[in-house]
Amino acid sequence: MHYLVSFSTTAHALAEQPKPERPQIGASSLFEDIQHEAEEKLAVTEHKPVNKEYKFSSTNFRTSPRKLNMLARQIRNLPVEEAIKQMEFSDKRSAKKILHNLAFATKNATEQKEMKDLVVSQAWVGKGRFITRPNYHGRGQFGLKQSKEAHISFILKEKEAVEKSKEDRRSIRGWKESNKTWTQLNETKPIYNPKPFYNW
Repeated sequence: MHYLVSFSTTAHALAEQPKPERPQIGASSLFEDIQHEAEEKLAVTEHKPVNKEYKFSSTNFRTSPRKLNMLARQIRNLPVEEAIKQMEFSDKRSAKKILHNLAFATKNATEQKEMKDLVVSQAWVGKGRFITRPNYHGRGQFGLKQSKEAHISFILKEKEAVEKSKEDRRSIRGWKESNKTWTQLNETKPIYNPKPFYNW
């Protein structure tokens, strides 16, 4: 009969020790509330309303930034439908391109992000290329002229989010007063820094 004998290099065979188990979250006093706090933060972020916005930037127009900024100020803080009407009846050459950009951005915002009641929250203008070219005159003379380009960018937001952001503004004296040309003088209100001429 043959017997299987196990050989070992040590004098005494070591007993098998149990494998150490890693402590789970909450096993130690240092980490007892980590899992609970993480679940609470996750629940808060899930129920927090998200302010949706859609940013759009156009290509370069063959116009100067000063001229394009006039149209950007015209559509700022307006509903998208009203901004499109303003561009439709404008005599500016770049108004038709801005109209198509507004319509394209509105379509993408409604289809991709499911946004409704859109408002042009912000609108700004950036410089494009300024190309210097010769401007030929009579008798063999010439000068230099610049062909200017500019692009427009705007952010579309939902109407409710814009109204809430306006309500969060701090109360400033005279902020909610009417901007009429003349209002009846309130005698109980003190006059600060009176002007030497009438305001109308």
